[in-house]
Amino acid sequence: MRKEKMENWNKIDFPLRVVITAMGEQVPVHSHDFIELVIFSGGNATNSISHRDKKMHYSVMQGDCFTVLPKEKHSFEDGNQAYYYNIIFTPELMSNELDALKEFETWNALFGTQDFNERLKVRLGLHDRMLVDGYINRLMNELDKRQPGYKICARAILLEILLVILRRSPQKMLFTRTPVKFNAAIMQIINEMEKNPEKHYMLSDMAKKANMCVSGFTKKFRNMIGLSPTEYLITLRMEKAEQLLFSSSMTVYDIAEQCGFYDINYFIKVFRRFYNSTPSKLRRNRQ
Repeated sequence: MRKEKMENWNKIDFPLRVVITAMGEQVPVHSHDFIELVIFSGGNATNSISHRDKKMHYSVMQGDCFTVLPKEKHSFEDGNQAYYYNIIFTPELMSNELDALKEFETWNALFGTQDFNERLKVRLGLHDRMLVDGYINRLMNELDKRQPGYKICARAILLEILLVILRRSPQKMLFTRTPVKFNAAIMQIINEMEKNPEKHYMLSDMAKKANMCVSGFTKKFRNMIGLSPTEYLITLRMEKAEQLLFSSSMTVYDIAEQCGFYDINYFIKVFRRFYNSTPSKLRRNRQ
């Protein structure tokens, strides 16, 4: 088993690095002496973690964020177009902010002592993924150019990334004692939903595309993503609605239509359920 050390990456006496991995089918078992924040940008894989004589396999896919803590043995298997960022750093890097960070439930869930049988992850929405991608590009630029003050800037950018993630509620990872196989057809459907959430999707049509019955498709979809197809579609539409609400001057009626809602009353009802406010009131309060 390979053991990675921060000193192997720490060529500039600053314990923070971004490693981009476009994996094939497998990343061998290894451990390291630093924290690894993993942010899946595309595809899917199985994350395997070993502890003594136990081994657990967790499904991970685009939008998932999770941590691998120092000395944990882990590997990635069954990669399918998997592309992810590894942000590696030592705990000491965040020592000045540690008390404030520990106030977040999600910090303790991801970076505290973890139950081997109940790993946690954060799933980022599309808007948050775009934010994090932008921050990571800025972070890599600072670490690459090393202009005066880059260490201060790099730490600040890492905090921005952490805040986006920590403001999300942690979810239990789906795990099994045998590797989870992602369904390629369902992944294509998920990608289509994320690109075009405003489109009309029939559950029977999606199941047919996946060559499955409706109940089997719904169960497999929920196992992969943690939500039913209908729940996930509504979540995507609400994220798009929120983004349009604050990035445009569109009317609430037009926003509803842009997000695939043609009944304004139903749109407001769903929006209130997600944000505990009507769209108009939330827009006024944010302004």
